Amino acid sequence: MTGQAFKTFPEFSKLTLADKSAYEALIKDYPPIADITFASLMTWWNQLDGGPSVSMLNGNLVIAYWLPGDEKHAGFSLIGTEHIDESICTIFDYLREKGDQVRLVNVPELVVGNIHFPDLFTPIEERNYHEYIVPVSKYYPLKNILGHRRRKIERQLRHIGEENIVIKSLDLRSTDNKQLLLQTGYTWWQKNINNFGKVEKEAMTKAIVHADKLGFENACLFINDELRGFCLYQLPRDKRYAIIAHVKATHRALLDFDLITYEFAKWFADRGITYVNLNSDEGLLPLRMFMLTLGPSNFFRKYKIEPAP
Repeated sequence: MTGQAFKTFPEFSKLTLADKSAYEALIKDYPPIADITFASLMTWWNQLDGGPSVSMLNGNLVIAYWLPGDEKHAGFSLIGTEHIDESICTIFDYLREKGDQVRLVNVPELVVGNIHFPDLFTPIEERNYHEYIVPVSKYYPLKNILGHRRRKIERQLRHIGEENIVIKSLDLRSTDNKQLLLQTGYTWWQKNINNFGKVEKEAMTKAIVHADKLGFENACLFINDELRGFCLYQLPRDKRYAIIAHVKATHRALLDFDLITYEFAKWFADRGITYVNLNSDEGLLPLRMFMLTLGPSNFFRKYKIEPAP
């Protein structure tokens, strides 16, 4: 199935769960960027507008992005590599006719790299929306973790007992398992590393409720048979990567985030995953500081594109 399943710009199609195969066929050759995945679009974006809207233009995707409370960042994005200059001009002309702000938002670096006439446009890095790429090898095996972090994890492992720590995947086709994650996630809401607002709560709820249809995987951390943390993630076509959607966990003296990171890194390493895409920091300074301490090796960069002055 191809992009013929979706309308041609300036008309848009509303994505539904039934569009998963058609949509993923369009993005299969692109880098594993979280914001363009079907699961991310269906859980995060346009929550109050009936779901995400997409259209086709010269073989490229046009995505309408909007988040409640982030209207300054709302707008069209272009995803693709074909006739990029012509496509940008077509969108700009449409926006001028509508009297809307003439720009594109959330544009991946791969699009900017395929502009043939750069003098026509002004790409501006959107630092808040860069996606963090962290090598799994920074956190597993234990010998790769430096200094006090490794010693702290070793103390925690001795105290808890490694035999009492189990990570496993739950079958989220099961209503009981869905309820377990939802209830524990809500219980941990606004506690330490679990702080999130209404938009993320909605996104997490959708990710859990529709996990099997959206393609979300999960890793659940149990200590002495008690659920103490979980990670929801996607496995893109590029099998070197996992795209993290949500990480929630209890936080106590003997289960701090260094140990949680180590245990989830082991889970990913055991499955042959080399990198995790942690998503963006959305311009939240505490989150940015934390994500930078994880030591990203690269970013999937995003740009705003405006007409050249």
